[in-house]
Amino acid sequence: MKAGLMVGLSLSASELSASELETEELFPRIDAVSFESSRLKKRKRAVVVLPKNWQSIKPAERRTLVILHGRGRHERSLIDDKLIRQQLLGSGLFIILPDGDDGWFLNSPLRKQDVYETYLEEVLAIVSEQYELPTSQKQCAIAGWSMGGFGCVRFAERHPGRFAAVSSIIGLLDFPRSGLPEGQSYKVPVDRFGSDEAVWKQFNPINDAEKLKGASVLIITADQAFDRTMNEHFRDRLTELKLPHEYVELKGGHTFPVVRASIPLVLAHTKRVLQRN
Repeated sequence: MKAGLMVGLSLSASELSASELETEELFPRIDAVSFESSRLKKRKRAVVVLPKNWQSIKPAERRTLVILHGRGRHERSLIDDKLIRQQLLGSGLFIILPDGDDGWFLNSPLRKQDVYETYLEEVLAIVSEQYELPTSQKQCAIAGWSMGGFGCVRFAERHPGRFAAVSSIIGLLDFPRSGLPEGQSYKVPVDRFGSDEAVWKQFNPINDAEKLKGASVLIITADQAFDRTMNEHFRDRLTELKLPHEYVELKGGHTFPVVRASIPLVLAHTKRVLQRN
């Protein structure tokens, strides 16, 4: 594959030997890309969903959506669901599904070896070069659910101007923190975030919401989900900052069926934003 599309990313596939980078077809037009992560010091894998006749699409016309999984899930969680798999395959987008373990897609202040934000940069660099995916803002979007909702918003904030569209599904968008109403909170994994609430503030996406300026933001929660209050807080913060956004509240809880119901909304939002660019 050609290089030269990797401006601003930290590692290219060309730095990996042929034995380190392996591609396996999981389903037609769905590949698994495995590599030795120099950031996490272990072998990792990402899933890539490809559009029809993808090789005939000029690199400058390709559009990419990154989707980050929830806690306890993995890079195959969406494609293992037949309905979602067909929706992703029919989207016309190049979709990257990284494996983020239980790392919250952040560089842990406590577990110094767990640099999952840096690792996510590595994944995107490798996959983008392997499939000749441009990395300009007008061609890239990011989404995620639950832990991945937290991760996608925070990653977009940490990389302002990188993504044209940002979509969170039942994400923990006012987290980590204490003081939320009963039934509307989540136990902070102190082995990952530490126990210092002053440090927590550095990781809470609500505190850097202004860095989403210029991105089209979609927030999806559910009426019975424990994350609802967090999402209401984040919505109110975007409103306060006068940042345009769309807020959707579905029926249900913090569950995979809500994720399934949300995927078409995320795909429609992403395509609407990227296709006008």
